[in-house]
Amino acid sequence: MDRMARRPPPRRNPDPQVDRGALIDLRHVGAILRRRWMVLCAAMVAAVVIAAAAYLAAEPRYLATAQVALERTAEKVINVDSVVPTVDPDSAAVDTEVEALRSPELIGRVVDRLHLDRDPAFNEAAADGPAPRQPDPIGRQRAISTLLSGLTVKRDGLSYAISVSFEGRTPVQAAEVANTLVEDYVAGQAGSKAQATGRARDFLEKRLTQLRAQVLSAEREVADYRAAHNLFAVSDASTATQQELSGLSTQLAEARAENAAAQARLSAAREQLRRGRSGEELGDSLDSPVVSQLRAQRAEAAREVAALEKRYGPRHPELIRAQNQLRTADEQIAAEVKRIVANASIQARIANQRAASLAGSVAQSQGKLASDNEASVRLGELERNAESARTLYQAFLDRYRQTVAQSGLEQSDSYIVSRARVPGAPSSPNALIYAAMAVVGGLGVGVLLVVLLQLLEHGLETSDAIEATLGLPTLAAIPDAATMPGYRKAGLPAPPAELPVKRPQSAYAEAFRTLRTSIQFAEAARPVRVVAITSAVPGEGKTTTAMGLARAAAAAGGKVLLIDADARRRASSRQFAEGAALGLDDVLSGTATLEQAIVKDGLSDAWLLPQRLDSKGLGLAENPRFAELIEQVRERYDLVLLDMPPVLPVDDARVIASMADGVVFLVRWRRTPAKAASVALRRLYDVHAEVLGAVLTLVDVREEERGGYAHGGTSLRAYRPYYAD
Repeated sequence: MDRMARRPPPRRNPDPQVDRGALIDLRHVGAILRRRWMVLCAAMVAAVVIAAAAYLAAEPRYLATAQVALERTAEKVINVDSVVPTVDPDSAAVDTEVEALRSPELIGRVVDRLHLDRDPAFNEAAADGPAPRQPDPIGRQRAISTLLSGLTVKRDGLSYAISVSFEGRTPVQAAEVANTLVEDYVAGQAGSKAQATGRARDFLEKRLTQLRAQVLSAEREVADYRAAHNLFAVSDASTATQQELSGLSTQLAEARAENAAAQARLSAAREQLRRGRSGEELGDSLDSPVVSQLRAQRAEAAREVAALEKRYGPRHPELIRAQNQLRTADEQIAAEVKRIVANASIQARIANQRAASLAGSVAQSQGKLASDNEASVRLGELERNAESARTLYQAFLDRYRQTVAQSGLEQSDSYIVSRARVPGAPSSPNALIYAAMAVVGGLGVGVLLVVLLQLLEHGLETSDAIEATLGLPTLAAIPDAATMPGYRKAGLPAPPAELPVKRPQSAYAEAFRTLRTSIQFAEAARPVRVVAITSAVPGEGKTTTAMGLARAAAAAGGKVLLIDADARRRASSRQFAEGAALGLDDVLSGTATLEQAIVKDGLSDAWLLPQRLDSKGLGLAENPRFAELIEQVRERYDLVLLDMPPVLPVDDARVIASMADGVVFLVRWRRTPAKAASVALRRLYDVHAEVLGAVLTLVDVREEERGGYAHGGTSLRAYRPYYAD
């Protein structure tokens, strides 16, 4: 059969920007799920049954919800700072209160208030006997844990409201627990503030007693120190010594001034007297009214003397009398001046003594002031200590008064928005939730089982898988004749190897014609006339494929020879030439010619070179005449098919494959392990065998249609009008 000149079909280069390995083939996934639909259905049914049983066995539960909210602004009856300040809540504060509502301490108070530790619904041990007389901490802890397991506290969106839900066995109990919890929570906040206020008041009372004693002690120390050092304050700015020194200094200055004036007058008077003056000039300086009067009298006497001297003679009695009066006035003035000078001397001496005395007093006061200044340092320290004690005492006293004033005015930082109502219907079990769980669980388990079964499958089932795993093109897909639509119920009208002849218009026959054409136009190093048909493991349908291909090629007018090259099983000889007297062994040994040993097929023009079933030959690779036989038949026949043993168990297959022009590698649909096929191909490549491609055999048409696989073959439902059973 001459090969036609051909060009390989153009290949479309994949988009380099698309990672094909990262893409998910949704059609392939859907095909796997359709093929495993029974597994999925079984998982779904099991999940529904389990969910229904769980739903029926579940105990009804009732959900009651109460709602509290945090105060954004608190009432302020008196304008004082509280012991526990109220601040505007923020997001963190709301989240903190959510955790506070779930605190074991609060839950424990609810358990104690409702005596839940004696309720079998919260404490299973309570059902075993009468309630214990003594507190049961273990039972109380069980009740707290049970209450917490049914409690749900969550913030409502971004608001300041918090929902408190409890799911219990009875509707009344659920509502009672939820309401008691929020009531105790709100009341507990005010109680906590009242306790804090009471603790602060007690602390302040004790502290005030201590501070009062400290103030009295400090003030007593100040008073004692003042008394001991005579540091009495006349005013806020000076002490008694300072005031005394100030007065003495003023008096000393005045005395010194007076002394200076007296000394000046005395010196002037003495100087005038020393010069022989009459003292007339002294009146102005001494400012004596007596001298002034006497000086006036003398002036009058002097005028009278002057007048009489002009009128009378020196002996005139009136003149003498007037002169006597003038002398008397001068004597009186002189006497008064002496008296004034003596008095001035006395006054000067007194002023001097007074100034000296005041100077001594000032010096003494200055010494006392220096001593007082040294004592004032210690006094200042004592006064500061006393002032500090008074300030601290006053601060505590003010805070104590504020605390006493706000006692009884404590308010909770939250309030109840709505109380829990008694639920009219159970919240669980929820049929929709159980149904959803059944669907999701069934699908999940089913998909998991499908994935597990798919992973356990090591076979190949598509041409893409063959090309990706083995690197071979798919030459054809041979259906399993028993699974074809026309033969499922009525059975096969003939053995599978005879169907290509007896049902030439069937899809089964078309598969062999497809294989024939693929071999004819396969890419190979030399013209393909000798084709070896092999597989990795036994049971892949090699004999049926070889005989069907031989009959399809013969029907096309070609001269075809099928050689049974399996010296161990001899399947072709058993099926098609069981009673042959001569065979391949005789030809190789030279006891018979090729024409004597070949047998014509009874259904077609194909020829068969069988092996005698009683032959003892175990291998053909050791016989050098087998290669000569291959060269001989290559020249005489258009197509020579070698029905070979599998590659992995029999090494002859590799040697024979190296003699052929091409090798057709059979892969049984879903059965041939991909690893075994890869190892077999490597062994064929080791002997430089020309592998033309792979053939999927025994394809289950029904499963293939269910899975939606497309090999480009004849198994698709849309192709059926072109075929006849």
